[in-house]
Amino acid sequence: MNELSFLNIFKSLCSVIVINILIIYSRFKKKKIIFYYHPKKLLTGIHTFYIEDLFKDYKQNFFLIYGHRSEIKLGKNYFFIKEEYFRFLLNVEIFISSNICDKFIKDSKKVYLNHHIYDSPLVNFKKEQTLCSRLSKYDIIFLSSQNLIKLYNEMFSRYNNSPKIKLPVLKEIGYPKFDFLEKKIKNNSTHRKDSILISPVNIYGDPKFSLINGLKELIDELIYKTDLNIIFRPHPSNRHDPKILQIKSLFEGNIKFSYDISEDYSLVYSKSLCLLTDHSDTAYMFAFLTMRPVVFFSNKNLDNFINSKEKKTNLYNYRNLNYFINREKIGIIVQQDASVSEKINKLRHEYKKYEISISKLKNDIKYLGQSKKKFNDEIKSLIFNNQKSK
Repeated sequence: MNELSFLNIFKSLCSVIVINILIIYSRFKKKKIIFYYHPKKLLTGIHTFYIEDLFKDYKQNFFLIYGHRSEIKLGKNYFFIKEEYFRFLLNVEIFISSNICDKFIKDSKKVYLNHHIYDSPLVNFKKEQTLCSRLSKYDIIFLSSQNLIKLYNEMFSRYNNSPKIKLPVLKEIGYPKFDFLEKKIKNNSTHRKDSILISPVNIYGDPKFSLINGLKELIDELIYKTDLNIIFRPHPSNRHDPKILQIKSLFEGNIKFSYDISEDYSLVYSKSLCLLTDHSDTAYMFAFLTMRPVVFFSNKNLDNFINSKEKKTNLYNYRNLNYFINREKIGIIVQQDASVSEKINKLRHEYKKYEISISKLKNDIKYLGQSKKKFNDEIKSLIFNNQKSK
């Protein structure tokens, strides 16, 4: 056992003691306890700010405890604890996470707060059954829209014959992170729109479909054939990946290039004329937050998969996902062998025309702007209705 492992065990055990004391004290004060857990080190920072805002009005009747595995400095009521130590914790009313956990606090209602705004592919189709198996451990999944509820229903239906897979209760609540960031972006509206934001999906989600293939040549073309700045924002899971760091080192000396790993992306969204991505959910997040267009870089592997008539491929239904159907309503699709710079230079003179179609798609998400209230209503209903049924 190395020093770091020993330290993490020690920290987890200390957290168990303190958390249990807090739970006992909260019970004495007749407060309901919500335990929010961040299971992924590199993804913790991108959730903390809006999750804290989501719970900031819960002080009177509730007690919030945050668990995590990150090395970043966090605030009050945050405790480092590994999942395997949950078995030593006293039960709480609600266990909630925005990234999937595999272990939970016993006798607690398990809630998954999904972090997608649109029905983008969730994982590589080869990993889909494993995803469903892991999600089956939750009691309830909060989703942003009916599009995502449909996607989850279809995904789980592909594994009806598996005894280990059951569909949790699906609840439409809107997207609290969107509501939080929309206010911030409105406050940043004075920024010049002089940049192209490049933000690919996790490069290991579907490697054959990824923007990482040919990214060096793409950035090179945009730097020298447009007068826009280039902001490269990798998926948080890939920040320390050699492929990403190689791209960073190639261009970081260029005045037109910047590398962004900020936890809150509202500032880079505010100053970007458009977003360039592959099949990341951030495409619709960007369009709905800024009302500005997206450039979808679609390589031949992705095109072939979407349009395939092969029976097994059709089972995954990519061609009928609104994510792919509506791409040209929020921007343009650029094929792998096309001139991206030429398309973007043209787009910058006509980007305003996308506002109407973006607005229409955005308004189809029922609870945007009311997500926090809907979330609060569902959580309180879950706690107090559950209490009555006992």
